[in-house]
Amino acid sequence: MIGEIRAFLRRCRAAHGHTALRPTTAPDLVIMPPLSSAYEATQLMASPLAPTPVAQRAAVQIIAGTTPGLTGEMSSLLASRLRNVALVLSVGFIVFTVLGLFDVDGLTTMWHRAQWWTHLGVTMLLMLIAWRLCVRCTHAIASLRVVEFLIFASTTFEFFFNTNVAQIETAPLGFLINPVHPWIVLIFIYALYIPTTWQRAVQILGPITGLAVLATWLPSLLRPEVARVLTEQPIFVSVLANQSLAIVFSAGVAVWGVRTIGLLRREAYEARQIGQYRLKKLLGKGGMGEVHLAEHVLLRRPCAIKLIAASKAGDPQALARFEREVQATARLTHWNTIEIYDYGRTADGIFYYVMEYLPGMNLQQIVERHGPLEPARVIHLLTQVCDALQEAHQHGMVHRDIKPANIFSAYRGGVHDVAKLLDFGLVRDQFSKATDLGLTQEGLITGSPLFMSPEQASGDTPDARSDIYSLGIAAYYLLSGRVPFDADTPIKVILAHAQQPVPPLSVPDLEVPADLEAVVLKCLEKRPDDRLQSASELRDALALCGDAGQWSRDKADLWWTDCGCPEKKALDAEVCEMVC
Repeated sequence: MIGEIRAFLRRCRAAHGHTALRPTTAPDLVIMPPLSSAYEATQLMASPLAPTPVAQRAAVQIIAGTTPGLTGEMSSLLASRLRNVALVLSVGFIVFTVLGLFDVDGLTTMWHRAQWWTHLGVTMLLMLIAWRLCVRCTHAIASLRVVEFLIFASTTFEFFFNTNVAQIETAPLGFLINPVHPWIVLIFIYALYIPTTWQRAVQILGPITGLAVLATWLPSLLRPEVARVLTEQPIFVSVLANQSLAIVFSAGVAVWGVRTIGLLRREAYEARQIGQYRLKKLLGKGGMGEVHLAEHVLLRRPCAIKLIAASKAGDPQALARFEREVQATARLTHWNTIEIYDYGRTADGIFYYVMEYLPGMNLQQIVERHGPLEPARVIHLLTQVCDALQEAHQHGMVHRDIKPANIFSAYRGGVHDVAKLLDFGLVRDQFSKATDLGLTQEGLITGSPLFMSPEQASGDTPDARSDIYSLGIAAYYLLSGRVPFDADTPIKVILAHAQQPVPPLSVPDLEVPADLEAVVLKCLEKRPDDRLQSASELRDALALCGDAGQWSRDKADLWWTDCGCPEKKALDAEVCEMVC
């Protein structure tokens, strides 16, 4: 099998003018060709925040996005519009069919009988089309275009026949009736209601307009009585000429309208597009910006896009913090840290970064909705967070904003309760001496007061043990549903962290295992030297607790089946359909 693959690769490379692959010392490996100059060029790319030379700015353009996303959107819209058009036309034709049944005297001539049967046939066809569009959920764009042709071709045939019959039947009475209004209505129904391109509109409306004009003049060529009326009463020639011009003018305006609507639809589509990412739904807002559910238009991969707020776009410190957050997260590869896909700036100056979309809920939402968590589950989740923190600390990064809202219980790889550590916006490099000072001048105290370590509260430089304290507060909250220090003002909470002893975790109405409570309280020592000294130590301490390993996948699956947020579950199901 491997030999066949190698032979195939050699043939491919030979066909493209490359030399054959050479085996390495390992028998199943190959040496990759030299890196291209394009790759080398990417290594020299400046940060998105770096000033762009004026001479180069014209080359930086927002990627408009390819047609698959818009085609899919148009397919759904076209199916809905065609269904509505078929229903409206069929209902209208049914009304006239029923009225025709009561007008028995009007069916005395051959032309009237033929007109009635034609009308009945077109009505049945439209009803069949409407029924098919109502019962089917998905439709290929090519099939919908065939349906579109059938609807408007059959209606055009009906109007063409009616126009001829109207003139032929009224000519013996010395006047002519030319029903032009149905033609104009049909033209504008297509132009205003059917999503299409102006080129296709020309292909559809051109024949409709031609047949409408032909139906206006054809009876005078076929029936002498019609020609006699036009000869004896020239006013009807003028009327028919004006009606023909009105039809042609309406078709021209309709095509122009289709082109305008198409441009607006494209602009609206691209307005929901950031590079190759199409924005689908707003997930939330914060001080730094917005987070949207998005989809990569080529990979069809769901993701979350964070956009910096317009009010922050001109703030160098906010932009630097935004860049620091994405760069810090991108350096981390642990599966319990949220994954970053992309980062950049659009041509109109919007800064964004793209991260994985996480089905599930953050731990604060879970506690607020369902109360304290089981001790075994808390151990299960915090052990994973410790693993993610350990990697960050090894890179010299201190998170500084660990709290339940920044820990996500996600569904990944078919497994529930996969912990994900989020929001590295306040991360600080322990090995940096000065680069962080400018970013914290807005307030030397950074973090969330309810989950802040004493050294953060006093404005000292925090290290990894500060994250241990914050994670201990988070554990306290997950086990009890409350925080150890709360007050009516942030400054009182900050002072409590620095000065007051931690209240006992176990209370009469809540019993927490003693070994787990001891680990949590060890994390909450005031002096950093008295705490567990690293994330790995905390992980090992949690592993020694009696409830460690008691939270199984089956328990997690059962909990998420019975609990959770219905709205978030619906959104997660919608995202799942995007990739299924």
